Amino acid sequence: MKAHTIAESLIMPAAKILVRQVIGEEAAAKLDIVPLSNNTVKNRIEEMSVDIADQVIAGVKASKFGFSIQLDESTDVTKCCQLLVHVRFTQDNSVKTELLMSQDLPSTTRGKDIFNVVNDFFRLNDLDWGKLVGCTTDGAPSMLGRKSGFTAHVKAVSPHTTIVHCFIYRFALCAKVLPPNMLSCLQRVIKIVNFVKSSALNTRLFKRLCDDLSSDHTCLLYYTEVRWLSRGNATRRLFELREELLQFCKEKNHDFQTDLESKEYILRLAYLADIFEVLNNFNLWLQGPNRTVTGFISKLGAFVRKLDLWIKNVENNSYEMFKVMDALENKPNDDISKEIVCHLSQLKTELMHYFPDFACCAYSTNPFFVDPADVPVGTGEQEELIDIQADETAKAKHKECCPKNFWLSMVSSYPTLASHAVPQLLIFPSTWECEQGFSAMVTIKSKTRNRLVAPGHDFRCAVSKVIPRIDQLVEKKQLHPSH
Repeated sequence: MKAHTIAESLIMPAAKILVRQVIGEEAAAKLDIVPLSNNTVKNRIEEMSVDIADQVIAGVKASKFGFSIQLDESTDVTKCCQLLVHVRFTQDNSVKTELLMSQDLPSTTRGKDIFNVVNDFFRLNDLDWGKLVGCTTDGAPSMLGRKSGFTAHVKAVSPHTTIVHCFIYRFALCAKVLPPNMLSCLQRVIKIVNFVKSSALNTRLFKRLCDDLSSDHTCLLYYTEVRWLSRGNATRRLFELREELLQFCKEKNHDFQTDLESKEYILRLAYLADIFEVLNNFNLWLQGPNRTVTGFISKLGAFVRKLDLWIKNVENNSYEMFKVMDALENKPNDDISKEIVCHLSQLKTELMHYFPDFACCAYSTNPFFVDPADVPVGTGEQEELIDIQADETAKAKHKECCPKNFWLSMVSSYPTLASHAVPQLLIFPSTWECEQGFSAMVTIKSKTRNRLVAPGHDFRCAVSKVIPRIDQLVEKKQLHPSH
């Protein structure tokens, strides 16, 4: 992800030192004839990128159980719109996740424009829309619009494709719900943080105060709405520095000291620190390279059950599950308890609204605890499910590996079950890979390299896990090309 001039500024000087020490000065001088211009480096990167793309496309075409994609678009530092598409497919009895394409969108970013770009790529590389089992996008209207969104166009050419709205986005929307008093508490947190952080003098004075008091932390953390984890981090840090903040506000004679002296405010702040930490941990669990839709559904079911349990505990005046709030000497009164119950109930309602029942194979995660009567009749699934539940070898295999690898190892023994389970496990639950890619894009196309209009080849070489076939690329080169 470095500038192409790195070959001249770093690689060549290092190579000369190495050759000079091992062979001699005369051999080191011969390195000067090696071409290392920007275009030469660019061409080598492009050749490796094309080779990687060829390997990925070949793997997608050969995938026995089809493939799924996730895509997202974002604007880079030069206001150019970049579209990323990642693909998940099966290869060599394993599941692969790779970058399928990255391309800039020169004009509008409507659903039709995005579909045309992807469709042209599919047609150019002979990819079959009929083998697409899942398509995951963010919640933008251009993606999820029912009439003219990208997914509407996908449904027109591939009706059986499962459309998924990114689970991370949906969960972040669920986590926004707050009762009025809790929301007011959070807004005061933001104002307190801004009061200290927005002034360079206040920041230095508060840091000096924390150093004098030997505090664990010396600064507060900003809250940013688009950064979903910042609410939990900001509230937790402010709670831990509440004593230092109280003294600081007294010295400044600011009315924030009224909040920090209020027992009810501190209790609400402690609860927010606890519940936001839970939500942050769940959000972090969603982020990862090997997540599946079925795994999330199981995790979500467990989280909803925890919410039901916490509601009952709060109604019984038991707060041990909220460690920060339970550690306080003052316990919540009836009003705060009702607010907590209200928030937990609203959170559960939002989860049920944003995550309705998702149709998936009952046995895709664990076939050994599924009643054969619950699966379709006449497809052969019931009979194979009974056979696999009596197979001790399959039970041992299931304990050793993840569901995706388990079903790929069962293809020859239980083809009907595997043909239903594997495509379900290929579907992306989120656009996490695309978000990771945009982070790498920021490094590649920075303010100092803003003339790099379409850094597709650099980007593919940077993020792809496929190794370019250097030996084959070298064989195609001539040692002394004619002029």
